[in-house]
Amino acid sequence: MNNKFYAPLRSTRHGGVTNLANDSSTTVSGTAGLSQASVSVKIMSGAFDISKLAIDATKSSKSAVENALTFQAEALRSDFGRSANRQLYGDGSGIVCQVLASGGSVGVGTIGVMPRDANLDDGRSIDNYGTVNGDISPTKYLAPGNVIGIGTNANDKGTVSSTTGTSIVLTGAGTTAANDAIFLLDGAASGAGTMEFDGIREALSSTTGTYQYAGVARSTVGWTPQFGSVAEALTLSRLESSYLSAKEYGQMGDQYAIFMNKTLYKKYGDILTSLRRTVNETDLLGGWTGLEFAAGAGKVGVFLDYDVPDGEVLIINLDSWTITQVDDLSWLEDPNTNSMLRLANKISYQATLVWFANVLCLAPAANGRETQKTA
Repeated sequence: MNNKFYAPLRSTRHGGVTNLANDSSTTVSGTAGLSQASVSVKIMSGAFDISKLAIDATKSSKSAVENALTFQAEALRSDFGRSANRQLYGDGSGIVCQVLASGGSVGVGTIGVMPRDANLDDGRSIDNYGTVNGDISPTKYLAPGNVIGIGTNANDKGTVSSTTGTSIVLTGAGTTAANDAIFLLDGAASGAGTMEFDGIREALSSTTGTYQYAGVARSTVGWTPQFGSVAEALTLSRLESSYLSAKEYGQMGDQYAIFMNKTLYKKYGDILTSLRRTVNETDLLGGWTGLEFAAGAGKVGVFLDYDVPDGEVLIINLDSWTITQVDDLSWLEDPNTNSMLRLANKISYQATLVWFANVLCLAPAANGRETQKTA
């Protein structure tokens, strides 16, 4: 079965372009190199079970504030979108945090956690810098009922019972060790490191040379992103440098957007104020509202997104990205059409959302990623 998405890629410039010494000289016959990028199909799903009693008891406004079926469907749709947004910024590893370097290994029960840093014990996730501005809680992407894996190859497995800002309570997991990676898994407790979208962190990583993204070596022209890892306060000069370097690899008319989390978004607004530039939020791109960035090469929107990795500035060439999908996101059993599947030997029903998709960047060099930036 074909389980990959493919895209043709121009890998070299045409070798047949030359000037002639005179009108009797010989032309050079050449070709432009072609390659092929590919990413695997990821299967994103969400499901809920609901009893016949809950459906019937909340059909009318007299018996409930909101129809239980409608509520569950809308809640699933909303959290499905939040998970997809996290994965778009991710590296495909499925790692959402790590066990505390000290005081986290407490055995069965409660585990202290922290954002991923350079001591993470799993090499599939790189360019991790821990807490930079404190914009993302280490338990933000965990919820009761999540199946997780801990440590090498997610060998210790458990189910989240509850979370606080810095710890999780589990059932079923064994003893953990400092800096163990914590993976989100599927219902069969499998998929560690392979089941999530190959997002922005993967496409715009610090890797170079023979390392491959989407099956293509970084040494290929246009395949190494503009990457910065200097720990420093955000400056307009740094933004301009990364943006202008990325724009060299874009095409005429490409649309750019810059994404930041809350600390850097506020910092950028302060920079504009200090330079006496406009700081009003305006509609800059398809209904998105953000601040304006200009570096002498067109106006670009700067947008706030609470899932942007802590301390990072992402300069995204929107025309270089594509969502690869088999079909649009859809319900297997639509709760709105009374076609849900009844569970075997139960008076309960199940509804499932599924999306066969991934994301692919066709020109990483036309994008920029600045890390470890503070206010």
